[in-house]
Amino acid sequence: MQWRAIVPFRGHGERKTRLAGRFAAAERDALALSMLHHVVGVLGDVAAIGEVAVLSSRRPAGWRGPLIQDRAGELNAALEAYAADAGATPLLVLHADLPLLTAADIAVMIAAATHAVAIAPDRHGTGTNALALPCAAAAQFAFGPDSCRRHLELCGVGACLVRRQGLALDLDTIDDMRAAMQAGWRVPVNVPVKQESVPHG
Repeated sequence: MQWRAIVPFRGHGERKTRLAGRFAAAERDALALSMLHHVVGVLGDVAAIGEVAVLSSRRPAGWRGPLIQDRAGELNAALEAYAADAGATPLLVLHADLPLLTAADIAVMIAAATHAVAIAPDRHGTGTNALALPCAAAAQFAFGPDSCRRHLELCGVGACLVRRQGLALDLDTIDDMRAAMQAGWRVPVNVPVKQESVPHG
């Protein structure tokens, strides 16, 4: 059975507010959209993924694929409602701000979730950047502060952690951007950021 993938994306309000000291709102929007399209593009290259959908309160610019309307703005409730309808389908939930993500990262995540839930923590070990569930209907979600620990508690015995750079490095802060650039990432050419704003060193 092929997997379904959901990528949550902020539809309203300012994006990437922790970068506000360095980048204007329009630059942060462009950066967030660029990373979203990178993530869904990588998912589209993975044969085991049958469908990629974006979960958002409105359709992101340039996205022509399936859209799951998040009218309430509560991520965990929206995911649980979708998972309940998905039944026994295996489900992958993946954050939209993973600039180093590769198809190999997704393949490892799916392989780890053959019989139990796989959790990809962020690089600090506290947040959850991806969650792979072999059966969507049994899903419980705890995205938010300290979500990695909470997901481990909810998933119980057998859940495993998948630690890979492409899954761990989400871009929220200047330090995250610096770490991504040190790993080889560059600000995309379609993101109109001022060169003096880009961190170095």
